[in-house]
Amino acid sequence: MEWLQTFDVEAPHQTLDALSDGVAMAQVLNQIAPEWFTKSWMSKIKSDVGTNWRLKVSNLRKIVEGIVDYYQDGLNQHFQDFSKPDVNKIGEKCDAAEMGRLLQLILGCAINCNHNQDYIAQIRAMEESVQQVIMQAIQELEQISHYPNPSSIIIDQRLDYQKLVSELEAATEARNQMAQRCHELDMQVSLLQEEKTIFSMENKKLVARMQEFETIDDLSAGAGHRYKEMRKQNDTLKEEMFKIETSRDDYRLKVEIQEKEILELQSKLEDLQKTADEARHLKDEVDILRETAEKVVQYEATITSYKKKLEESGDLKRQVKILEDKNTYYMQQNLELEEEIKKSGTWKPQLEMYRKQNMELHQKLNEEKKRADKIEFESKKLLEKLDSLQIEKERLTVERDMLKETNEELKCFQLQQRSKTSITQNASIALLDETGPENMIPPEVKEKLVRLQHENKLLKLNQRGPEVDKLPVVQALLDDTTQQVNQLQLENQLANQRVLELESQIEELNETGDAGMKHRLSELQNQLRVVQTEKDLKITQLEERDASIAEYKQKLIVMQESLRRSEQEVVALEERYKRYIEKAKSVIKNLDPKQNPSSFAEVNVLRSQLLEKHKVIEDLEEEKEQNKLCRDMEEKLMTTAFYKLGMVRHRDSVDHRLAVLGSNQGQSFLTRQRQATIRRSINNFESR
Repeated sequence: MEWLQTFDVEAPHQTLDALSDGVAMAQVLNQIAPEWFTKSWMSKIKSDVGTNWRLKVSNLRKIVEGIVDYYQDGLNQHFQDFSKPDVNKIGEKCDAAEMGRLLQLILGCAINCNHNQDYIAQIRAMEESVQQVIMQAIQELEQISHYPNPSSIIIDQRLDYQKLVSELEAATEARNQMAQRCHELDMQVSLLQEEKTIFSMENKKLVARMQEFETIDDLSAGAGHRYKEMRKQNDTLKEEMFKIETSRDDYRLKVEIQEKEILELQSKLEDLQKTADEARHLKDEVDILRETAEKVVQYEATITSYKKKLEESGDLKRQVKILEDKNTYYMQQNLELEEEIKKSGTWKPQLEMYRKQNMELHQKLNEEKKRADKIEFESKKLLEKLDSLQIEKERLTVERDMLKETNEELKCFQLQQRSKTSITQNASIALLDETGPENMIPPEVKEKLVRLQHENKLLKLNQRGPEVDKLPVVQALLDDTTQQVNQLQLENQLANQRVLELESQIEELNETGDAGMKHRLSELQNQLRVVQTEKDLKITQLEERDASIAEYKQKLIVMQESLRRSEQEVVALEERYKRYIEKAKSVIKNLDPKQNPSSFAEVNVLRSQLLEKHKVIEDLEEEKEQNKLCRDMEEKLMTTAFYKLGMVRHRDSVDHRLAVLGSNQGQSFLTRQRQATIRRSINNFESR
């Protein structure tokens, strides 16, 4: 069951009930040997079985028959003493023993298939208990089939080899531990022997002194007291000597026991080495067997390919026969057609003559069509001209009738003019009251007023537009520059930290003073120079950004001031425009073209004022363009001067840093850090 769960199968396969329908096992067999257990065979297995045990039994029977056919036809293995698993027990009762026999057959299919190495690797990756159970099942199958499987031999040998390797490693570890323990005991024995020699020397000295004291007859009180003390010391030293000798004997026994154990372990180690050599030899044999098995598989594949080629050659022979028959048929048809062509050779010149005549007639027909189209087009044009002439004729007749009517009306009006003078005066006064001064304005003055209003609006838009459009652009540039300044400040801080780390490494290397360290010191100095150059570049970029920010701020202030001025000018122009409109209205009210010829003079004055305004506006625009050009030139000169100053400052800072590094090689790290902070404060003060 655990081995079956290593397969990636869609159907459930965790329990015996889930496996009893046979769907999961069929999918596993399809993965193991897809060339044998094909999709057509899979379609025979019914998936929606449910609790119907008859359908389960039919599925399982098909699986068992497919496995037996695969063993007999695909693997050339025959099971004589192996009885098939009872499918009815599996389908009705989910019998574990019969299910195990069926899974044993599926395991044999996996180990004997073309991709058996992958499945063997999966088995090796499993636990040892599971591997042993799988090996027992494989050995039972081999005993029944009377055909040894090289893959099972490989698994057995690999398992034995792993066990031998683990035992050998354990024995080597034990040997190393025992050797270390023996070394420690030898050291203790040597120390004890040295102590023994020292104590024996002291004992001899004390015995000699004791004999000297015994020879003296007249012992004083002090000498007797000292003699007693020395006697006590001698007794204590003898007791200690006895204890040390007993411990020495114990250690000697332990050393002998340890030596015996070492000899036994050495003999075991030799046996394990022999078994390891045998395992290596077996591994070589396994590799040889594996190569032969692969060659056998290749030869079987070539045999099958040759069989397929033979079948294909038979099909090709049949196709060749069919093609030969077709070729003879087509040859007969070609001969018949050639005879017909020979017969029809007399009609060819007549056909060509008729074809040429047909082509000439087609060309003539196309030319006639073109002529007809031209004639139709010209007729349409003439009809359009005729229609236009008729319309003009009708219009002229209408005008003639209108002129006649107006002539008659004028004659009648001249006759009645004298009698109706009073009536016309009253009517004219009423008409003046109805129209008013605004309706009495001539059309030329109205057109001029409309033009003035339009020009005023354009001037307002021209004055407001560029400044209002520039404000968000300048604001966006300011935001971008501030972000870039913040990024450059962060990079400058990181560069300072890197410089301090490199300086500390240089000091440590100066303290060591080796040749390799000097080479490392030169590399670190180069790195420090590179970092310093990057830092100086970042500083110059920061200063450039600060200068550009200040310039943009000044430009913003100037633009805001110009905006305010332009708004004030627009307000003033609007007020002046309103005044001019009021003046024009008053002039129009008092205007009478028959009685007031002075109004034309006022209109001319207004025109002259407008022309002067246009000239002033054009002059201002020209000055503005000149100021823009001057400003661009100033910005370019400022940037070039700033880059030159940055390069000079960069060179000075590099020279200063190299001089400081040369002078500070004998100083401590703290003093150099203090000097670095002082230099940074001085540079910041100078940049400000």
